[in-house]
Amino acid sequence: MIEITDNGCGIAPEVLPRVFEPFFTTRSVGEGSGLGLSVAWGIAAEHGGRIEVESTPGQGSRFRVSLPL
Repeated sequence: MIEITDNGCGIAPEVLPRVFEPFFTTRSVGEGSGLGLSVAWGIAAEHGGRIEVESTPGQGSRFRVSLPL
């Protein structure tokens, strides 16, 4: 398991369920494709793993990437 935590602005509760959707982004047009987390999730899933996210607005986010041995 790898865990990545930040102390940034966090992810709004209404956005959190969509963060792994392909092409979903909260950025302005031309500032991101919305594929990064979707691709990472797909790679983890192809290897029998998963990615979990916890976030609190104003406090940051935590992503856990779990892969089997």
